[in-house]
Amino acid sequence: MKSVKLKRTIGLISATSIGLGAMLGAGIFVFPGLAGGYAGFAAIISFLIGGIISLFTAACTAELSTAMPQSGGGYFFISRSFGNFWGTLTGISQWIGLIFACAFYLVSFGEYASTFLMELNINWSRSAKILSFLFTLMLLVINIIGTKKVGRLQNLMVITLTIILVLIFTYGLIDYLGLEDKSNAFTEIAPEGLQSIFTTTALIFTAYLGFVQISNIGAEIKEPSKNLPRSLLWSVLIAMGLYIFIMLVCIVTFPQEELKKFGETATIEVARKMLGTWGAIVVLFAGLLATLSSANASMISASRGVFALSKDKLISHSASKINKRFGTPHIALILVTVPIAVMLIKSRLEVFAEVASFLHLIIYAGICLSVLKLRITNPTWYIPTFRIPAFKIVAGLGALSCLVLVCFMQETSILISLGVLLLATAYYFLYVRKKKIELHTPKPPHIHPHLFNPSILIPVDITQDKKDLPHAILEAIPISKLLLLGFKETPEQSESEQSEEEFGKEGEKKLEIIQNQLKQMKITFESKLIFSNKIASQIKEIIKEEELQFILTLKPLSELNQIVIPIYDLSQVNTKLNTIIYNLHSYKPTKIKVILFAEDDDDSPNEAQLKQAIDNQLNLVNINVHGYEVYEKEKASSKKFIQKISKKSDLIIWSEAESSQREFLLSLILEEESINISSPFIIILNEKED
Repeated sequence: MKSVKLKRTIGLISATSIGLGAMLGAGIFVFPGLAGGYAGFAAIISFLIGGIISLFTAACTAELSTAMPQSGGGYFFISRSFGNFWGTLTGISQWIGLIFACAFYLVSFGEYASTFLMELNINWSRSAKILSFLFTLMLLVINIIGTKKVGRLQNLMVITLTIILVLIFTYGLIDYLGLEDKSNAFTEIAPEGLQSIFTTTALIFTAYLGFVQISNIGAEIKEPSKNLPRSLLWSVLIAMGLYIFIMLVCIVTFPQEELKKFGETATIEVARKMLGTWGAIVVLFAGLLATLSSANASMISASRGVFALSKDKLISHSASKINKRFGTPHIALILVTVPIAVMLIKSRLEVFAEVASFLHLIIYAGICLSVLKLRITNPTWYIPTFRIPAFKIVAGLGALSCLVLVCFMQETSILISLGVLLLATAYYFLYVRKKKIELHTPKPPHIHPHLFNPSILIPVDITQDKKDLPHAILEAIPISKLLLLGFKETPEQSESEQSEEEFGKEGEKKLEIIQNQLKQMKITFESKLIFSNKIASQIKEIIKEEELQFILTLKPLSELNQIVIPIYDLSQVNTKLNTIIYNLHSYKPTKIKVILFAEDDDDSPNEAQLKQAIDNQLNLVNINVHGYEVYEKEKASSKKFIQKISKKSDLIIWSEAESSQREFLLSLILEEESINISSPFIIILNEKED
């Protein structure tokens, strides 16, 4: 049964738009008034600092996402880097932090909706909390039904309206300052002192929480090794630019005291002063869509975090149940929505924003530290296709700045956040640790799952005297199964039973030499001894029965410095080849030389096509080819040619392109001329062979 894979249909622009759609809400419509009221002109610096911290984290997220393209975000990254304890703290913090963020957006939405109705002269005498509550239920229903197209349309509308807003504010700013000869409203950079810059950064950091959403759709992004990092970084840069621009417009329009009085509706008053009532209505409508979009993105992300916790059995398994009708995690969504609805009763915007920021800053610090740990320890499964340059500086500064920023929050927010972390710690020791849960190791992308821990056949001709293992290869490959196959080709007229009686003891003695070497290397193995006048056919049958992935020939090798790979067909360039080379290269960096057999035939790949395919494939596991040689295709079947290139290499890797080729490859092992091949070689077997 084939595994279901998501189609890669999302390009760079679409992926960047998804990140922006999740971010552009509070940063443009809610925070300018709050931030300007606290820090005045210095609020611009606060948004800049928040953006720089987010860029550090976005770079680390990009690297981790290309190595672990699974859902769960920060929880998955940190749990696989540091284990269950830190994973539990991260998962619960991510869950609760997004609940606080969602509550913040929905409270802001309620205020905007109430003001919007007033601007339209519609009498709404009830509390704005009722509107927030009603739309919370609406988001729950939408997400259970699973209307992805509505979400994509919403993102498109937010981006479009943001562009319109920029144009409106640009026009209004030029008109306000240029034509009417009015002066700037601000008088000094940081009227409340330097500390206000950092306390304001801590408050507004919620505006940057959306970019991580891009990592959750990594399986659907075209060319993820390029577009995933670019979209993460570009979404933060664009958001930062927009936030700073809108903040600048606000502080040159109103003095600090008035921004503080307007609070979360300051952007509306700026538009009203510049462009009149119609400007205020446009901004209000855009704010409604933007805050609702951010709330929806937070709800989806929080439910995915709950889903990931449940899949890892850190919380009840029922939380990962999928609705049979709609195919959505309805219980996870309910576990997110209920606490949001309760929190709406106490609408404390600043506390909601700061708790969300505090918990996410802790997670972001963990993401940066995960990169540091994984790059230093370099586990075999960690194969990012994007690697941060100067990773120690970027990840180190990212982690440090996140941890320092939490110290500038107000006391209530810090106490609530620490309370969440303490409850998560207690939950781990009272429940999770007792279950002794083992987290599954991430599957590295661009690696063939069966060949990462392969089953190997080592054929041994018992008539040849020299019996030494290629130690360097066996030490480099994490073997799951090894079959040592002793064989002797018998004359056509003789019976196999007769040959076994005559040569059996001698063969067992020669196999024992190799068996002892394998025992010394602590490699588990099985061994067989066969006699036949049709050895090639019997080996092919054994390969099929034992489900073996490749053949390793018996030639001594203590140092692996250069690998030669003969390639004549595009089908030879695949994840199997990636996997073998990656295993060898991880053990010891090795020079890779490729022999190309190209033809001018229209039906055959040319030299340029083969080179491009090989470079693209090996770049996925961060390996470069050190040199190419081009030969005529006829030489690919020449035993003398194989003997020639074996003298120039420590190892030949031959990837099977088609079933008919196996006869030729087995003949290189079975015939007497094989003794003239000086280096070992690996044959990557084609699974379609019958």
